Amino acid sequence: MSIPTSQLETWSNPGADDSAMKTYNRVKNVLTADDSIPQEKGKDFEVYLQGAYKNSTNIYADSDVDLVIQLNSTWRRNLSRLSAIQTSKYKENYSSASYGLDDFHDDVVSTLQSYYGWSAVTVEDRALVLDSDSLPLTADIVVCLQYRRYNQFNSKYDQDYDEGIIFQDRSTDEEIISYPKIHYENGAAMNQSVYGRYRKTIRIFKNARSYLVSKGEISDELAPSYCIECLLYNVPSGKYKNDYQERYVEIVNWLVETRLSEFDCQNEIQNLFGSDSTQWSTSDAVSFIAQLVDLWNNWYDY
Repeated sequence: MSIPTSQLETWSNPGADDSAMKTYNRVKNVLTADDSIPQEKGKDFEVYLQGAYKNSTNIYADSDVDLVIQLNSTWRRNLSRLSAIQTSKYKENYSSASYGLDDFHDDVVSTLQSYYGWSAVTVEDRALVLDSDSLPLTADIVVCLQYRRYNQFNSKYDQDYDEGIIFQDRSTDEEIISYPKIHYENGAAMNQSVYGRYRKTIRIFKNARSYLVSKGEISDELAPSYCIECLLYNVPSGKYKNDYQERYVEIVNWLVETRLSEFDCQNEIQNLFGSDSTQWSTSDAVSFIAQLVDLWNNWYDY
C-alpha cells in the first residue's frame, strides 16, 4: 500500500520556528552589543541563520538552530577564475590582514562565555555549541571568514565574486568552504518556480527519513538534511506535481533512474557527491532512495 495523502500532507508542514528566532535574536544581540569584544575592536561582522530554520525546511524533529558568525573585514579569496592582469590588480588593491580567523574565533568565544558562562560554550571541531537555560534552543555556531570566489576584478569599485564562508576543522586543519547565502537564494527561487512545493517536498522527505530512522531501517547519518535538500534541488521542476502522492512517486522514480554523481549542491558551485568530508557518497544516496521506494510500496508493513 502507498503512503496516504494525509500522511504526506502532514509531513509537508513546517515545525515551529519561534524558538529558533528567539535564540538567534538573543545571540545576535549579545555579539553586536557595544561591549562585545568584536565590536570593541571595530570589526565588521554579521550574524545570521543558516540551515533548516533559515531555509524554511525545518520539521518537528529539528531542534538545534544553526547560526553563522561571519567576519567581513577580513576575507579569504579564490582568484583562479581571474586573468593575470585582474589578479595583479587585485593584489595591488588589497594586502594581508593582521586580524584573522583564529583571532575572531577567540573573541567570539570570549564574548559568549562572558555572557552565558564558561560551561555554556563548548568548542567543537567545526562549530561552537551554545547550550544555556536562558536560550530556547541549543545553538550550533559556525565562526568563519567571508570567502570570495572572484569572477572579475578591475578595481575596488568594479569587481564581482560569489560570496561564501570559510572555516576550519580544528582537529584536522581542513578548510571548509560553503555558500549559505547562495544556497538560500537558489532554494527560494526554486520554491517560487514550483509554486511553493519545493520546501514542502523537502520537509516530506526529511520526515520520511526521520520515520525510517525511528523504525530502525536506516541510520541517522545516512541522509543528512543538507544532502536531502541538495538532492531534491536537482530534480526537474516538472516533477513537483500538485498532488502529494503523484509528486512523491515522480520524484523518487526520477531519482532511481538518473545519474546521481553529476548532481550539484543547491549553491550550484560545489559537487554534491565525492570523497571530501563535506560531500555525500552516491552509495548512501542510492540506499536512501531505495528505502524511499520500499516505504512507498510497503507502507502498512512499517
